[in-house]
Amino acid sequence: MSDTGLTFEGRVEDLHRAVRDHYDKLIDLYEQMWGEHIHHGYWDLDDLGVSRHEAQRRTVNELIAFAGVPRGARVLDSGCGVGASSIILARDLGCDVDGITLSREQVRRATEKAAEAGVSGQTRFLLMDAMRSTYPDDTFDVVWSLESCELMPDKRAYLAECARVLKPGGKLVVATWCSRDDRLDPSEVRLLRRLYRDFAVSHVLPLDRYRKLCEEALLVDVATADWTEHVRTTWKLSADIARPLARDPFFVWKLIRAKGLDVFRFVNSVPLMKKAYDRDVMHYGVFCATKPA
Repeated sequence: MSDTGLTFEGRVEDLHRAVRDHYDKLIDLYEQMWGEHIHHGYWDLDDLGVSRHEAQRRTVNELIAFAGVPRGARVLDSGCGVGASSIILARDLGCDVDGITLSREQVRRATEKAAEAGVSGQTRFLLMDAMRSTYPDDTFDVVWSLESCELMPDKRAYLAECARVLKPGGKLVVATWCSRDDRLDPSEVRLLRRLYRDFAVSHVLPLDRYRKLCEEALLVDVATADWTEHVRTTWKLSADIARPLARDPFFVWKLIRAKGLDVFRFVNSVPLMKKAYDRDVMHYGVFCATKPA
């Protein structure tokens, strides 16, 4: 059977190790290149001159509006990164937020950033596998997953776990990397596999597949939207940042000595993500769903 590019290949233990190593080693580089939000930005199509930092904050606010996240909600930030979404949810909506991640460095940095933002009392950051959390059933009003679903090796099991920890009537809200569809040619599959390796990602799926997976998890009122055109500027700007770094011999040698060859490979792969968007291989999808009351 030919490779579709839409499956996880390998062992979960190896993927988890790669994710931990990737983010533990790259946390400072990510913040240097992307800023406080380590995710895509959202631009109006007639106003692409907005700064990437403002656009990244816009992504969070657009996702809040898309899903109708209620004020004061008890939220699980599943794959919390350095805590930027958790901080906005706590500060702007008065939410009580638990953020979970496999990366110790992300837990450390998110805790620091929450203290700096004055929301330590409303946020907690924990080392935990989002596929197998230790929370009881029916714990959260909202499960928030901003660019973490693509890391999960079993999407069906991940969404089922999200549904388990939601309270009846609670909302799942997800923004994730997606494939254009499930009809990729061999060169497109090779491009995705390269990105999976260099960004420590499991695999991506077409957006319409997530509707079916949500329904299999017994979630209802599923809504989806393709934000590809609104976020693609992220990778033009990121490639512009990464390209001169990759061509600077002093930076390259310093990076390899400090972080290892795999990290340098990541910097070189940033322009490949732009290529994936330019070739219409990679899309960006959002979806939300409700646990029946």
